[in-house]
Amino acid sequence: MKKEKDIYSLQISIFLLLITILPLVGWFVYMGITIPKPYGKELWISVTINIILLGLIWMVSNKMAAQYRMLEETNRQLSELDRLKTEFLANVSHELRTPLTVIMGYSELLTERLSQKEGEEADLKFVQTIHRKSEDLLNLINDLIELSRIESGKVEMRMAYISLDEIIRETVDELRTNADKKNHTLEVLTQESPLKLYADSGKIKQIVSNLVQNAIKYTPAGGRIVVRAYIKNGTCFVEVEDNGIGISEENLHRIYQPFKQVDSSYNKKYEGFGLGLAITKSLVQYHRGTIDTRSVVGEGSTFIVSFPIEGGK
Repeated sequence: MKKEKDIYSLQISIFLLLITILPLVGWFVYMGITIPKPYGKELWISVTINIILLGLIWMVSNKMAAQYRMLEETNRQLSELDRLKTEFLANVSHELRTPLTVIMGYSELLTERLSQKEGEEADLKFVQTIHRKSEDLLNLINDLIELSRIESGKVEMRMAYISLDEIIRETVDELRTNADKKNHTLEVLTQESPLKLYADSGKIKQIVSNLVQNAIKYTPAGGRIVVRAYIKNGTCFVEVEDNGIGISEENLHRIYQPFKQVDSSYNKKYEGFGLGLAITKSLVQYHRGTIDTRSVVGEGSTFIVSFPIEGGK
């Protein structure tokens, strides 16, 4: 690889010299023929100046070639670091998920056993807390695995015609328990006719789930969350609206960056790695869709996702 780069740099230098020398040679020949003898001194002064300019061009071309080699090496190192980071995330996530799955399984089994006994309320509460926190950790690990797949370009898309409204209602029903814990009102509004979309059903479900969970998370108790789905001008839209804490205008550009949250301090109120919206945006783009956000601090946010009726990457 290094040898190929050196050859390429040499080719650039030779090319620069040729496009400079050939016109100069022709010019020298022409001037030598046309200029009278008494003006020969001026001709040689001109030749000397051009030779000096030629040397400067050679120096500049060599410097450009050296800069090119440095940039290529820097890009190679950055690419290698990015690859190692992606592999690290994938390996660590898989290593953590295996023992965590075992912990969750046994805690769930203990919860079932303790719930059938009297006088075990305290122990039951402890085990339920273990299971709930293990579930939270598993969700974080799954997000890391999904992010590593996206960054490595290994996302597998299984495209087919799906019923979008059915997937939305199914996903919202699965999350309704989480909304009930905070006394949220969770509504789904779709048009009467079925919404057919060419997409990956699992990825669409993940997109809707991430947006609804995000709304539940950042909406104070007793809030209202509305999920809408409709078709307009040949485009399918999904909106998730809440009356939560909202996002300031200066922070809107940050919310789709991995490991970023509106509150990025160590003492932040809301848990999580800030991967949900980054993953959501990537999955939307895999469907050739777009995602937009409207928000007012203290009043709430609306996430608007649009898909072409017949999408796919």
